Amino acid sequence: MRKILADVVARYGRDVDTEALSKTRAYLEVLASAAKQEDLAMFGIAYLDQLHNPDRRYTGW
Repeated sequence: MRKILADVVARYGRDVDTEALSKTRAYLEVLASAAKQEDLAMFGIAYLDQLHNPDRRYTGW
């Protein structure tokens, strides 16, 4: 899991704070338990993008 998480952060290309890293790790662990391991890097990058750039239609603003 560490390698996948490191790959996600490297591909994301931005600094990731500790909270976002922790949330992303938890998200990837849920996906891994659901047998989505082949797509973990792609889902991880998309998750980080939503954490940093949320779609205002879904944030309640």
